[in-house]
Formats: sequence, structure tokens, C-alpha cells
Amino acid sequence: MSIDNDLPKGALDGIRIVEWAHAHMGPGAGALLSDLGAEVIHIEQPVIGDMQRRFTHVFGANFGLEHGRNAIVEDVDRNKKSLTVDVSKPEGKQIIYQLVEKSDVFLTNMRPQAVNKQRMDYATLSQHNSRLIYCQGTTYGERGAEKDSPGLEMMGLARGGILLGSAFKDGPPVYPSVGMIDRIGAIGIAFGILAALVARERYGFGQRLSTSMLGWSTNLQAVAVTLAANTGQDPRPIRREETHDPLWNVYRLKDGTWIALGMIIEGEKFWPRICRAVGRPELAADPRFASHAKREENRRELIALLDEIFATITYEEWDRQVKSNDFIATKVNALTDLGTDPQLLENGYIVELDHKDLGRWKYVPLPVQFERTPVRIYSCAPEIGEHNREILQELLGYSAEQVTELQANKVI
Repeated sequence: MSIDNDLPKGALDGIRIVEWAHAHMGPGAGALLSDLGAEVIHIEQPVIGDMQRRFTHVFGANFGLEHGRNAIVEDVDRNKKSLTVDVSKPEGKQIIYQLVEKSDVFLTNMRPQAVNKQRMDYATLSQHNSRLIYCQGTTYGERGAEKDSPGLEMMGLARGGILLGSAFKDGPPVYPSVGMIDRIGAIGIAFGILAALVARERYGFGQRLSTSMLGWSTNLQAVAVTLAANTGQDPRPIRREETHDPLWNVYRLKDGTWIALGMIIEGEKFWPRICRAVGRPELAADPRFASHAKREENRRELIALLDEIFATITYEEWDRQVKSNDFIATKVNALTDLGTDPQLLENGYIVELDHKDLGRWKYVPLPVQFERTPVRIYSCAPEIGEHNREILQELLGYSAEQVTELQANKVI
């Protein structure tokens, strides 16, 4: 998908966000809002930037790239401007306060004690802008004994039940995918900020809001958590050979491709079609499998039989049957398949941009289509402090000599 730079910047064009955030959850929210057209000014430490620039090996993969680039940074800092500020210095605080006066949102996921120590709290910043939307992202929430405790994504996965909830009951905790909880937390922050902006538009006031990784880790699993909290059941994965409904399972084809069946509803309609599609129409009348209850009762036998049958069929042959029978089924993609999957590309769920260092680089934008204010990724992640002079001189009115003096004093 090509990016048309003549399109309007998006639904949030004219909204300015000051982002004092690190790792993934906070900057990830800024990235999503930037896709909607917001101007996001990412505050980093002078010289070294923020911590995400130093992440390398996570989840068995190397996120470090050529030219000192980092794959995490390319994702969470696309579209943004980088301003380096030492917020511990009075001159640095003054820069932030001046930015807040000219901005709509202040977004942070720094620990509450750091926010208070550096006087970047809502009580302080709202004195400089009474209409400010102030969002605080935390690990465990803003109340309770652990409200000030540190944490990264692993804490959200662990405390929110996902590490064990993704594992077999006889197995160790499972780390399901890198960045998943940070991302749902980022979506939650963006969701809250958008709601606060609507409230400001309607009622005229700014406000503080907060959310947490623990909250969104729990919310992501609301169906399972509701069941567990109210009945004491522990919904966990079971091995595919024992899945209760064989039509809600995965199978391996002749060419090694895995497919997923999702016909847990209307199984009585789909079962005869499946039998015909795989060349075994007689199985539809087999008394062992003639009803949902019977297929569940004899599930191990049926799954083993379907394993044998699917092992004789190629994906091309199966895909024709899926389309002609309107089966609820699909290919099981690996992460490495997603960048070339035509369905993702056609819908703009993965887009390409000319990157000044990395050539054609693929990004994952906000997956929402707007008719008149499109989602766009229009610039790669900035280098540390790349926009210092632009922001200080053009937005805040500093002279070139003042900026040079701030650099000499290591404020920026």
C-alpha cells in the first residue's frame, strides 16, 4: 500500500500530544494516535534517548537493526517528533510547561513517584493548561498497595493471568507473544484519551485519567475471567487431540500447512459438507459422529480420523473447498507470513514506507478505515532529538542562541 502525502492528516489533525513515556505501552498509544493525525512530541533523555532504543533480544528475536535502528522504536515512534529534555533541570521543566500550554494531551507511563518528583503531575501541569487531558499509564493501577510498583509487559502477563491462562494445566507458564499486553494497554490509553477529548469538546473541561497493564490484561480475557471469577472454573488450553468439538480445532495438511476450523456453531449444517469436501461423504451418517453430542463423545477417535484424512489433502485443494462451501476455516499463519498475506495488505493492516535508513519498511497501523480522515503512517521513527530546534524555535519561540546554550548546558 502506498502512502499518499496529499491526503488530510486524519481525524486528530490539530491535536498536539506531549508524550513523556517509555518502553512500549505509553509510546504505543502515542503511535496509534499519531496514525489518526495527532502531532506527537516524544520526550527523551538527552544523548541516550529512552529505554526502548536499547531493547535488543526479546522473545528469542533480535530487534536491533542496521544504522543503530531498533524494530520496537520503528513501531512505537513512527510519525512522531523527538525532543530531548532533561526534566530534572529547571530549564527542562520550563520547556515541558511551555509545551503543555500549547498542547491538548500529556501522556505518560512513568512511575507515579517519578512523575511527582519531577513535578510532571496533573496538579502542576493543569495550572499551565486548564483544558489539558492528562493520561497516566501504570503497571497495577493507581490504587492499592502496589500502585507505585515498577513493571514491564511481563508483569501484566503474569499478574493478569495470561502466562498460566495460555498454558496447559500440566505445563509451565507460556509467554504468548511479544508486545501483546503492552499493545492492549496502548489501545486502552488511546481509547481513554479519545473519550476525554470528546468530553472536553462537549463540556469544556480537561481532566486526568489513568489505566494500567493489569487492567487491560484482565479485560482482554473478560469472557474467561468472568467465568473463572463467578464459577471457579479455570478455562485453560487443552491438547488438540482432546478438543471437545473436532470442528473447532487445527489440522495439518499434506504440504505441511496447518488449517483452523471454526465451526463450533451450526455444526450439524457443516458436518455433512465437511465429509463431502474431504471425499468421505459416508462419515456424515456414521452413528459415532452423526450429532454434535456424538462427535464430542467420540472426539478423540474423530480427531485422529480427520488427522489421517487432512494429511492427504494439499492446501490448494482444501482452499477451493473452503470457498465453495463457505466454511468457517482459514490457514494458520506464522508471524513471517503476515507481511505478505494479501488479505492484510489489501486492507492496509500492514503498510510500507520509504525509510531513510532501512529502505522499504513495513509498519502495522491502526486497523480502522475512515472514509474522509484516513489513518496514515507518513514518517519513520525519529532519531534522538531530531526535532529539538524545530520544536524549540518554531513552536516555543526560542532563539538559535538559546537552543545552543541549552545544548551546552545539557538541558536538551
